[in-house]
Amino acid sequence: MDPGASDQTLAQPVTIRWGLGDAAWIYPVGVVGSVVFATIGYGITHDKAGHPAALTTALGFAGMYAVWLAGLLFISRTKGRGTLHADFGFVAHARHAWVLLVGVALEIALSLTVYPLVSLAHHEKQTVVEDLKSSSGAKLAVFIIAAGLLAPIMEELFFRGLLLRALRRRWSPEVAIAASALVFALAHPLLDPQLGTFALVPALFALGAVSGVCATWTGELSVSIALHIGFNLLTVATLGILVR
Repeated sequence: MDPGASDQTLAQPVTIRWGLGDAAWIYPVGVVGSVVFATIGYGITHDKAGHPAALTTALGFAGMYAVWLAGLLFISRTKGRGTLHADFGFVAHARHAWVLLVGVALEIALSLTVYPLVSLAHHEKQTVVEDLKSSSGAKLAVFIIAAGLLAPIMEELFFRGLLLRALRRRWSPEVAIAASALVFALAHPLLDPQLGTFALVPALFALGAVSGVCATWTGELSVSIALHIGFNLLTVATLGILVR
């Protein structure tokens, strides 16, 4: 074999074939995975449908995120460069830990902004709070880990890693960021009204837009992940105070 020919072959760019179609199937399949895993939890614990136990809650989150991760790995290896970092910018740097505080500050600012809307939907917002009040400490721990840590990581990987990058191939960065932020904001109340009401859509859109700018500016997800974790951890901490 000619070494020069081998080097030339290795140097050829990989054609990226994943796009919006993959985002369109990975997300709903993840929802189905969440329902299937949560149903298994209900079968094990025999808890009421409106008040899932810690195991059911954990399985629900695990089902969605496991399917998302498997789907993203699959399309990366079959249609992309082969790694989550190369295709979707998935990485976390310790030097960006300070961005957690920015996420906390952003959550406070946006909460104050949407407070009038949230007050009008007070009964919807309290659904998850009432559920946690009637639950054990184990469920609160699951919620902290899943919503405070895992959700920001997986949502950034999907919305800013896959969806935003796919949109940027079709539209300008500004339009792509706005579109991905809108999908991100609407997905929460549509997916689970207990975890997000339509009154929170403006705040979620702002979070998605800021995260999209960070991901586009840096070319990776480290900053947006830290920002999202800071935002979510304060939200979860507030819920924890409310249920005490």
